[in-house]
Amino acid sequence: MITINTAKGPFKVESWEDVLVRPGFTPDLDPDQHKLDSVIGRYVFGDMVKCGLSNCHTLHARGYIVATKGGRETNIGKDCGKKYFGLDFDHMAKQFDIDMAAYENRDLLWSFSFQIEELEAKIAALRVSDKGADWVNRNANALTNPGKLPLAITRQISELVKQKSGRYTREREATVQEAEDMEVRAGRKLERPLYVTDYEANIRGIEALYPENDLRELLMVQILDELKAFKKLSIDELTNAQLIRWKKWATSVDLTLDKASESVAYGRVLLTKENLEPLSRLENLDRNGELERFNAFLEQLG
Repeated sequence: MITINTAKGPFKVESWEDVLVRPGFTPDLDPDQHKLDSVIGRYVFGDMVKCGLSNCHTLHARGYIVATKGGRETNIGKDCGKKYFGLDFDHMAKQFDIDMAAYENRDLLWSFSFQIEELEAKIAALRVSDKGADWVNRNANALTNPGKLPLAITRQISELVKQKSGRYTREREATVQEAEDMEVRAGRKLERPLYVTDYEANIRGIEALYPENDLRELLMVQILDELKAFKKLSIDELTNAQLIRWKKWATSVDLTLDKASESVAYGRVLLTKENLEPLSRLENLDRNGELERFNAFLEQLG
């Protein structure tokens, strides 16, 4: 990759031959006869190229294109530049890298700004589609909200989320035979009562409730709230620090949107009557109409 900065702005050239034919370029520049004026380009290759200084010609894969006060151009590696042109080169090279990063970040943000309408349309479609993000978010939140569903249900769901598994088990008092078998295996008398854990079901799609898959956080906080702030920016007036901050966000949006889409898919698996119905066998759920309340929730899932 070769980037050269001109009065009209940076541009990339395809090959090293394009550099060699530039007016004023010399592959054999005597540093004692020329004073450094500016760093005008940089390059990174898989292959090696010779340093353009007449007293060096060391092979290297990355370096800078420089201009002298007399109008000559050549290429040098970072170490050679500092050795023969001192701190001036070091400062110019660092400033060139900063300027190029700012230019590339600004260009990226302008490109991103032209994709905003498409992005907003994707988010809107994800939210309002049949059993989309809004539907999943509302019903998924109910599963962990004691104000919406029975406490026994929300506690069990929270436990599944905590253990990062949809494996739903239920503890009960052991039968006489089960207790005797446990004592045989232990080789001693055990204090009663004894309990066994029965496997009830595997609640699929529990991943929808993991904190990192929270749809409000992903869509509203990480994308839409940030997008609202981004649309108010004047890209050409952003500082380098601001450019870095917004470039990091802009390049994360697609990944965040993919994660939200995946969370919706998990939610559609989780939020079905068939998948959640095993929870209706929880103890104490038949008191005070709680079972009826849970069943009503299951029915409205459709």
